[in-house]
Amino acid sequence: MIFDFDKFVSIAERVYRSSQYSFAETMEVFHCYFEAYEKYIGRPHPPIRAAQIARIIQLMPYLDESSVDSDYREIEPENYPDVIDKHFRTKYRNCDYNINHFFAGKIRELRWFETVY
Repeated sequence: MIFDFDKFVSIAERVYRSSQYSFAETMEVFHCYFEAYEKYIGRPHPPIRAAQIARIIQLMPYLDESSVDSDYREIEPENYPDVIDKHFRTKYRNCDYNINHFFAGKIRELRWFETVY
Protein backbone atom coordinates (compact mmCIF):
# COMPACT_ATOMS: atom_id res chain seq x y z
CA MET A 1 0.00 0.00 0.00
CA ILE A 2 1.33 3.42 -0.98
CA PHE A 3 -0.85 5.32 1.53
CA ASP A 4 1.23 6.31 4.58
CA PHE A 5 -0.70 4.22 7.07
CA ASP A 6 1.91 4.63 9.84
CA LYS A 7 1.43 8.40 9.75
CA PHE A 8 -2.35 7.88 9.72
CA VAL A 9 -2.13 5.63 12.81
CA SER A 10 -0.13 8.25 14.71
CA ILE A 11 -2.83 10.87 13.97
CA ALA A 12 -5.62 8.43 14.86
CA GLU A 13 -3.95 7.62 18.20
CA ARG A 14 -4.23 11.29 19.16
CA VAL A 15 -7.96 11.54 18.37
CA TYR A 16 -9.16 8.07 19.42
CA ARG A 17 -11.50 8.02 22.38
CA SER A 18 -13.56 5.24 23.87
CA SER A 19 -15.60 3.40 21.26
CA GLN A 20 -17.47 0.13 20.75
CA TYR A 21 -14.40 -0.90 18.71
CA SER A 22 -10.91 -1.23 20.13
CA PHE A 23 -8.22 0.92 18.59
CA ALA A 24 -6.84 -2.16 16.81
CA GLU A 25 -10.25 -3.04 15.35
CA THR A 26 -10.70 0.54 14.20
CA MET A 27 -7.31 0.54 12.49
CA GLU A 28 -8.12 -2.76 10.75
CA VAL A 29 -11.23 -1.19 9.20
CA PHE A 30 -9.32 1.93 8.10
CA HIS A 31 -6.52 -0.22 6.65
CA CYS A 32 -9.03 -2.33 4.74
CA TYR A 33 -10.66 0.79 3.29
CA PHE A 34 -7.40 2.44 2.23
CA GLU A 35 -6.16 -0.80 0.69
CA ALA A 36 -9.40 -1.22 -1.28
CA TYR A 37 -9.26 2.41 -2.37
CA GLU A 38 -5.84 1.86 -3.92
CA LYS A 39 -6.95 -1.40 -5.53
CA TYR A 40 -10.07 0.07 -7.14
CA ILE A 41 -9.05 3.70 -7.72
CA GLY A 42 -5.39 3.12 -8.56
CA ARG A 43 -3.86 5.72 -6.26
CA PRO A 44 -3.55 6.37 -2.53
CA HIS A 45 -6.50 7.82 -0.65
CA PRO A 46 -6.08 11.59 -0.10
CA PRO A 47 -5.20 12.67 3.46
CA ILE A 48 -8.08 13.35 5.83
CA ARG A 49 -8.16 15.75 8.75
CA ALA A 50 -7.91 14.65 12.37
CA ALA A 51 -11.48 15.81 13.03
CA GLN A 52 -12.72 13.62 10.17
CA ILE A 53 -10.81 10.63 11.56
CA ALA A 54 -12.35 11.18 15.00
CA ARG A 55 -15.85 11.40 13.48
CA ILE A 56 -15.39 8.20 11.49
CA ILE A 57 -14.06 6.35 14.55
CA GLN A 58 -17.22 7.23 16.45
CA LEU A 59 -19.50 6.25 13.55
CA MET A 60 -17.73 3.00 12.66
CA PRO A 61 -19.63 0.57 14.98
CA TYR A 62 -23.01 1.86 13.79
CA LEU A 63 -24.93 1.81 10.53
CA ASP A 64 -26.99 4.86 11.42
CA GLU A 65 -25.67 8.09 12.89
CA SER A 66 -28.60 8.22 15.32
CA SER A 67 -27.25 5.08 17.03
CA VAL A 68 -23.91 6.63 18.00
CA ASP A 69 -23.15 6.15 21.68
CA SER A 70 -25.59 3.27 22.05
CA ASP A 71 -24.49 0.24 24.03
CA TYR A 72 -24.27 -2.17 21.12
CA ARG A 73 -22.56 -2.52 17.77
CA GLU A 74 -24.72 -2.55 14.66
CA ILE A 75 -21.90 -3.83 12.48
CA GLU A 76 -18.92 -5.96 13.48
CA PRO A 77 -15.40 -5.09 12.30
CA GLU A 78 -15.14 -8.41 10.45
CA ASN A 79 -18.16 -7.40 8.31
CA TYR A 80 -16.39 -4.37 6.91
CA PRO A 81 -14.24 -6.09 4.21
CA ASP A 82 -17.34 -7.32 2.37
CA VAL A 83 -19.18 -4.01 2.86
CA ILE A 84 -16.16 -2.04 1.64
CA ASP A 85 -15.76 -4.29 -1.39
CA LYS A 86 -19.46 -3.87 -2.21
CA HIS A 87 -19.04 -0.09 -1.87
CA PHE A 88 -16.24 0.02 -4.42
CA ARG A 89 -18.20 -2.19 -6.84
CA THR A 90 -21.21 0.15 -6.62
CA LYS A 91 -21.48 2.89 -9.24
CA TYR A 92 -22.42 6.28 -7.79
CA ARG A 93 -22.93 9.58 -9.58
CA ASN A 94 -20.19 12.12 -8.91
CA CYS A 95 -18.38 10.01 -6.31
CA ASP A 96 -14.65 10.03 -5.61
CA TYR A 97 -14.97 7.07 -3.17
CA ASN A 98 -13.40 9.07 -0.36
CA ILE A 99 -13.84 7.43 3.04
CA ASN A 100 -15.91 10.44 4.11
CA HIS A 101 -18.49 9.48 1.46
CA PHE A 102 -18.53 5.90 2.75
CA PHE A 103 -19.32 7.15 6.27
CA ALA A 104 -22.00 9.61 5.11
CA GLY A 105 -25.73 9.09 5.12
CA LYS A 106 -27.00 5.56 4.48
CA ILE A 107 -24.09 4.35 2.30
CA ARG A 108 -22.75 1.75 4.75
CA GLU A 109 -26.22 0.62 5.81
CA LEU A 110 -27.28 0.00 2.20
CA ARG A 111 -24.04 -1.83 1.33
CA TRP A 112 -24.31 -3.91 4.52
CA PHE A 113 -27.86 -5.00 3.65
CA GLU A 114 -26.70 -5.90 0.15
CA THR A 115 -23.95 -8.13 1.55
CA VAL A 116 -26.23 -9.80 4.11
CA TYR A 117 -29.28 -10.41 1.90
